[in-house]
Amino acid sequence: MVQELGIREEFMDPNRETETSYDFLDEMRHRFLKFKRQKYLPEIEKFQALAIAQSPKVMVIGCADSRVCPSYVLGFQPGEAFTIRNVANLVTPVQNGPTETNSALEFAVTTLQVENIIVMGHSNCGGIAALMSHQNHQGQHSSLVERWVMNGKAAKLRTQLASSHLSFDEQCRNCEKESIKDSVMNLITYSWIRDRVKRGEVKIHGCYYNLSDCSLEKWRLSSDKTNYGFYISDREIWS
Repeated sequence: MVQELGIREEFMDPNRETETSYDFLDEMRHRFLKFKRQKYLPEIEKFQALAIAQSPKVMVIGCADSRVCPSYVLGFQPGEAFTIRNVANLVTPVQNGPTETNSALEFAVTTLQVENIIVMGHSNCGGIAALMSHQNHQGQHSSLVERWVMNGKAAKLRTQLASSHLSFDEQCRNCEKESIKDSVMNLITYSWIRDRVKRGEVKIHGCYYNLSDCSLEKWRLSSDKTNYGFYISDREIWS
């Protein structure tokens, strides 16, 4: 059976360890011990307090992309930001049902009582590229990634309508930003978020991190108290 599967016997030896995996694990060990020596021990009281409880003021919904770690880019320290990451940093509306993202949101907002929610996207997002490449009529034969990113279909259609004259890469850049704005607006479909925003207890932001020039484009969700509506406003660029 092993030979039929094309697996060499040497790879079946549980005691065998490749040089690559050994080097990686050894590097991880050194990094952990360096963290303990240089960060944990000098601030041991802080970390022991965090071992008992957390009280972050910020919730971040980021992309799973390895190049865009919210804590690294935005400088969060342990205990400051409750974070969940998924492909293309999507937030689905409440009517779409439960996901790991909205379950984390519920915990962060109703239990931890965070005061800020940030949806953080980025340039050159593979998830958005998959969304823009996907044929809308495909269904049951789509991959898990394709089916997930189709939650951003509205942003894709708007982008194609407004930017059909642009290159594919330029359309992806536009869709990355439109998708962030849609996820920000989708947060308001959850009553336990919407009510807190209306009372001024929670603020919602969208951020777009440009990998090429290390700039950050930021928006804020504002409310129209006259018409009881919400809209994206206060665009800023940090560079």
